Amino acid sequence: MNNRINNHKKAAGRDGFDKYRRRSRFESVFGDSSAAFIALILIAILAGFGIPLLVYVLVFRGGFSHDNADWGNFGLYLAGISGPFFSFASFVGLILTLNNSIKEKEGDDAQVLFFRYIDAVLKQNVQNTRDTAALKKMYDELCATVKSGGVSDTPLPSAKEIKEKQNRNVKFFLLIYAIIDYIRSTPKLDNMTYITILFSYLTYDEKYVFAVDMRDGRPGQNIPPKMQQAIVSTFMDWNDFCRRMEILNRHI
Repeated sequence: MNNRINNHKKAAGRDGFDKYRRRSRFESVFGDSSAAFIALILIAILAGFGIPLLVYVLVFRGGFSHDNADWGNFGLYLAGISGPFFSFASFVGLILTLNNSIKEKEGDDAQVLFFRYIDAVLKQNVQNTRDTAALKKMYDELCATVKSGGVSDTPLPSAKEIKEKQNRNVKFFLLIYAIIDYIRSTPKLDNMTYITILFSYLTYDEKYVFAVDMRDGRPGQNIPPKMQQAIVSTFMDWNDFCRRMEILNRHI
């Protein structure tokens, strides 16, 4: 399991933040500040060399001089005008580099916290698996009996029994909601990429009972319908899940 977490960390670090956009070589070096760097370079070339040369040509018309002194004076002219500008441009470039480094660090911290949440889920894995399996069994018995026309050799679980099993899973539900909320509130974490990683650590029963709770609605938790569908689609057919939810909602 630890190897699996490490593999996901490497994969997320490699392409999780920019999954849907191919980065250029320049972007891979300068990150999100690449456009600002390009603009800074173009302005530096234009203002540092272009404008002084244009002014010099317009004022001192004529061909190239063969006198070393003239070239020395020309060099002093460019250094006097362009030097301070390029120094300022270098300072701005340093600020952009530091700003990009800070943003990258924030992204790394976001990823580290995400996998700490995953560790918290795995530490309760045995208890979660036992409780979710018991609740999933009740859901399956109810759906199977209704689909078969109400004929069953064993009595259906009552709404009270199902509610008790759901209450045993509340801690697990709230932890998954907390992770999803964290992913959605962190711009550096692509929503579906990291939600898919999260659900890859859950058993089928854990995914199913959480999806039922999510679809049924929980006070204080608001997951958009499109995201709900995307979450369910990571482990089963959405239409089939909705048909089962209709049965469960009528009984519970």
